[in-house]
Amino acid sequence: MILQFISHNNPVQRIRLLVSLFFCVLSTLSVHSQRIVRELEANTDTYADANDSVFNKKNGKKVVPTSIRAWVLDEVYGNMTSVPVDTLHHQYQNSNLPEGINGHYNTLGNLGSPRMSRIYIERPDVMDFMFLTPMDQFFRTIDKCLHYNTKSPYMNIAYNFCGGKETGYDHVKAIYTNNVGKRINFGGMFDYMYGQGYYDSQSTSFMNASAWASYLGEKYDFHTYYQHNFMKMAENGGITDETYITAPETHRSTQNSSNDIPVYLSNTWNRQENDVFFYNHHYNIGYHKIDPSDTTGMKTIFVPVTRVFHTLKLGKYMKNYRQYNKPQNYYTHEYFVTDTTQDRTKHFALKNIVGLSLCEGFNRYAAFGINAYIGHEYKNYNMIDSVVEKGSTLYPTLSKKYNDLFFGAQILRTQGRKLHFNINAQFNFAGERIGDFEINGHTEFNFVFLKDSAQVALNAFVKNQLPSYYVRHYHSRYTWYDFDASKEWKMRIEAVLISRKTKTTLIGAIENVKNYTYFQNTLTPVLNPPSLSQRFTNTWAPTQHYDMIQVFTVNLQQNFRLGILHFDNDITLQKSTHQTVLPLPLLSTYHNLYLDFRIAKVLHTELGADMKFFTKYDAPTYSPTLGMFCNQDPNYSTKIGNFPIISLYANFDLKKLRFYVQYYHANAGTNRYFWAPGYPASPTGVHFGLSWNFYD
Repeated sequence: MILQFISHNNPVQRIRLLVSLFFCVLSTLSVHSQRIVRELEANTDTYADANDSVFNKKNGKKVVPTSIRAWVLDEVYGNMTSVPVDTLHHQYQNSNLPEGINGHYNTLGNLGSPRMSRIYIERPDVMDFMFLTPMDQFFRTIDKCLHYNTKSPYMNIAYNFCGGKETGYDHVKAIYTNNVGKRINFGGMFDYMYGQGYYDSQSTSFMNASAWASYLGEKYDFHTYYQHNFMKMAENGGITDETYITAPETHRSTQNSSNDIPVYLSNTWNRQENDVFFYNHHYNIGYHKIDPSDTTGMKTIFVPVTRVFHTLKLGKYMKNYRQYNKPQNYYTHEYFVTDTTQDRTKHFALKNIVGLSLCEGFNRYAAFGINAYIGHEYKNYNMIDSVVEKGSTLYPTLSKKYNDLFFGAQILRTQGRKLHFNINAQFNFAGERIGDFEINGHTEFNFVFLKDSAQVALNAFVKNQLPSYYVRHYHSRYTWYDFDASKEWKMRIEAVLISRKTKTTLIGAIENVKNYTYFQNTLTPVLNPPSLSQRFTNTWAPTQHYDMIQVFTVNLQQNFRLGILHFDNDITLQKSTHQTVLPLPLLSTYHNLYLDFRIAKVLHTELGADMKFFTKYDAPTYSPTLGMFCNQDPNYSTKIGNFPIISLYANFDLKKLRFYVQYYHANAGTNRYFWAPGYPASPTGVHFGLSWNFYD
């Protein structure tokens, strides 16, 4: 009955039911976990001191500790990297926008929709299940999944929304985490995005349910994470005529709102569903020594010398393209006629890594740590095989299985104040990807500048890798290719200068790419088209550029302050030596002018306006069947850019509550703004959001 209710009722009812169920479970867990904590702390003093206990009283009132720590893990070694907990209110008004906080992304415009960064050095490698790569506003890779340690149960509820019943979006997110004693933590997250969108047939409906646990012991520790994702997105193929945006006065008789603008596709959906499980654990061998901070000489600490680690990652992925209304003159080829459930591909992956570490700092000569590992990955791909004759009910299935063997090593220094470094290398010695390798390094030097701390960092990598399986092979109703790709070679050197005193971050990077792999859109003219919007049909296929391409990037982040007046700037200059193959805007900027002050000494307030801008260029278009961004056909390309998008906002922080009001795209009257060819930005609208932290 519950599942039937969820599937048939409106989005608001679905949200209410799902959130209610989620918090019923959390409240039960909270009651039991707090009872366990009380019982443990009644018999030990190792978890909290007298000033931290939730049962102590100060001035006759109960004191609840709000200390919470968060970190992420790397997938191979399980090394922990501290990250800030999402409690800051600065730029909170932009945290839910598909174009990103500083507007770096090209996107389809709706909440959670596919996106690609215009800043080349920010683009991640294409994932093995490539269809998840542009979904990074919603999907979290393992190195983005947070683990926590908290002195009292912690819960965060966030709700963002805009628009009405037929437009806009709703986004509900809830996180709960709790410690049982000092070392054990568990938690869960529920994340639901529902974006109706401001244009026809572009809705999104995404749900994520995640759970995690960790144990941090002296000799043994583990981290585990599980997430289930369901993503359903309507595809509209873009608007049929950009003059509906650039010259709306010519369409006033047919257009009353943005939903009236005609689009290429209707009742067409991309659906993804995936499950990811991750487990990393270590066993430490070492010795105990007297704690130098203990003046009594009675307390000892454990010093790890050698560590054995194991990492397990299991993933199950599915993509299904469903089309109930077939468009006229949109696809160049139709490879088979099928029901809506057959245009599907599945992928399964199982990775195991076993390694050994010599720990950093176990004596004065161990100035750095050394890790080494060997790993195996099993991968299975399933999709339609061979071209199916029209009218046939037989759908042969292609199943490809691969086993890859690889080894790697790491040298790192994380202790000390001035110099830190991290050098990694991995080499595939057997399997489909034999000969693939990657070497990357990061080093940073901290020093005093203008009586304050500053940092110089150097990042570099060299990679020689075979493109993702789905970049080379994909069979579907409208897109079909088997591409014999060469290994893609990349080398980048990047320097970073950070000055906290002057609030300056300067980044300079140069990258060389050989055998650059990308998707190309090809338009085929239609003889005697029935309308101007049906003049071309589309084909999408991978290709490679075999000559060397260089990309130069300079990024300056400079913030100014005069009393309560702040002016933040993020300016990126970049140049590709082959703009047809790797198009990039020459300039991409973000500016934020605001007042930062407190009302009645308790309400932290930001009042301001921000602007996003990039110069004109032949931006990548989008393929609905692939769910990926592709280069435009150079014979019929359309440039976008050279028009700012300006928003006004009021951002507030009151103790444990953050909230904002934003007047998004205040200058929409210019009517010329696109995030991608055929995909305009959302029109003017009022956005709201709040985030509430709960402790105990």
